[in-house]
Amino acid sequence: MTKYSIDLRLALSACVVWWSAGQACGQAPDVWKKAKDVFSDAPAVYLKRSHDLNLVVEGDSLIASTEVVEDVIHLRENTGSVAQNRVYGNHFSEVSGLKASTLVWDKNRYRENDVTAFRKNSNRDQSIFFDDSYYYSFDYPSVSMHNRTVLKYRHRYREVRFVPGFIFGSYLPQLESVFTIRAQKGVELRAEVLNDPDRRVHMTRKEQGNYVVYTYRAENVPAIQTMDDAPEIRHYVPHLVLYIKSYQGKSGRQEVLPNLDALNRTYWSYVDGINKDPGPELPKVVEQLKAGSKSELDLVRNIFYWVQDNIQYVAFEDGMRGFIPHSGAYTCEKKYGDCKDMANIIVDMLQLAGITAYHTWIGTRDLPYAYTDWPSPIVDNHMIATYVAPSGEYYFLDGTSQYTPLGFPSAMIQGKEALIARGPDQYEVRQVPVMDPERNRMIDSVIIRVEQSAVAGTGLIRLSGYPKIFGDRDLDQLNPDALKTRVTRMVLKGSNKFILNKYAVSHQRDRDQPTEIAYDFEVQDYVQKAGGDIFINLNLNKDFYGALINRATRPIPKEARYRYMDTHYTVLEVPEGYEVTDLPSNSVYEGKFLSHNLHYTREDNRIILSRTLVLNYLMLQPGDFEAWNADVRKLSECYKETLLLRKK
Repeated sequence: MTKYSIDLRLALSACVVWWSAGQACGQAPDVWKKAKDVFSDAPAVYLKRSHDLNLVVEGDSLIASTEVVEDVIHLRENTGSVAQNRVYGNHFSEVSGLKASTLVWDKNRYRENDVTAFRKNSNRDQSIFFDDSYYYSFDYPSVSMHNRTVLKYRHRYREVRFVPGFIFGSYLPQLESVFTIRAQKGVELRAEVLNDPDRRVHMTRKEQGNYVVYTYRAENVPAIQTMDDAPEIRHYVPHLVLYIKSYQGKSGRQEVLPNLDALNRTYWSYVDGINKDPGPELPKVVEQLKAGSKSELDLVRNIFYWVQDNIQYVAFEDGMRGFIPHSGAYTCEKKYGDCKDMANIIVDMLQLAGITAYHTWIGTRDLPYAYTDWPSPIVDNHMIATYVAPSGEYYFLDGTSQYTPLGFPSAMIQGKEALIARGPDQYEVRQVPVMDPERNRMIDSVIIRVEQSAVAGTGLIRLSGYPKIFGDRDLDQLNPDALKTRVTRMVLKGSNKFILNKYAVSHQRDRDQPTEIAYDFEVQDYVQKAGGDIFINLNLNKDFYGALINRATRPIPKEARYRYMDTHYTVLEVPEGYEVTDLPSNSVYEGKFLSHNLHYTREDNRIILSRTLVLNYLMLQPGDFEAWNADVRKLSECYKETLLLRKK
């Protein structure tokens, strides 16, 4: 479901106190030196960055707006990348009062040089897609060392249920980062700072007449770090989340989001009665699928797969269309829709078939929030359908995940809480399971032979679970050259001298069968010879070899798409005239996050290595890195074992 949420680009666009040219006389050397002393390697630094949220009651309405100001001082001469800026808005967050300027340090005082050209742009992409968001782009003039770039604007929120919080980090370091809530008395809200173990953010509360002012302030905030396999920044950057429960209006207490009951009622209003008219086409499709189904579960599978195959995913962001789906009849006619439309047509088709199904709201793993902690729209950004079998088993049906079989949730919602709407006053919060590694398998079996200094062989890979889902997605709709390149990456062995000679892919489009890739290959210069002896390492793939994590250089978590089990069988045909005297040592190790089992056996003139790896995490926190490194060291030692072939 595409819906209004905290826009990361807007959040990182942050702010401060407005400086005029006359107020800053004589201060440039001092503020520049202070910023340079704290963040010497940065190209530029926020002197101060602030959002001031104002909540004012007018009659029975609550008016919400944010004053945004940012003040950046440039520490280097060449900071052209920081000279460009954007301010984002959309239907729910209207931008006004936009002003920007460069404060040019000239003769011991600042001279203000205003931005005169603001370009308003649509935020749509080139696919079949609608997005009501927009942005103003502009360039600061005269950006150079000692000068400051200053920005000020206002956000007016049309819907107070969607008032965003604040991310204290930014793409530049900050001397001061401030979020202020100025709420009229009688406004009940909840606000909390997350991911702040060092208590960097300090809060003060004071009353000013008919208002209560909450100020959240952080100093000397480093720039946000992003790294490979890092989760979305809300998992590790200090940020404030909030929602408004209620307020005192002219005619009495006005409810906004006091609890999860209210959130469910709000969401239910978006789908209540939306499928009253099934139209002419959708019932016919359902009847055809019923005729080809042997059981209720088989019919659920057929409907789920029909939606995946026949409804093209298209994102929409158009006011309340970000929340309210089209009817099943409309989506069936158009053959495209976003996640809400795809979830709703699944519910509609199942109900037309006499099977109960439920609209379900959920957040992807990008959002580190739960309904049981935060009963508000900050928790979710997606919509699916839920079917509960007579056995009591829950099936989470995500129509946007095109290659996903029945019984698998899409990988991006594993472990997340789902809000299952059963009626305006009935709902259930249920956690989506994290799939066991054993259900996500790659089994790679190869038979190899020594040819001079190379090895050559044949192999068969079988993919099931998420390896199949992601593999099928990657292989689909590729031209022959791109397909061979992708298959080569999937079966790569030994070194960069790997050559894929031929291959064949089967069962790719059958969701309920493992995908198989049969292939022939060779790896040049893989065998080492000394005298009459041959040395060969049967670990053709050394997954995670030396994959240690340095906590000093990586202070942020590491995320995996899914947990999985990989098994490699390598069968070596011993060359004629050679013998194997000793086999390498076997190893069985049960790690906290990475386990392995390596076993060597001898059968006639063949040596067989069976190696199984189990990756058992979705998120590694920095506190887990030491245990991960211990697992990696154990495995890396095993990879050093080499097989000796001695001439008879």
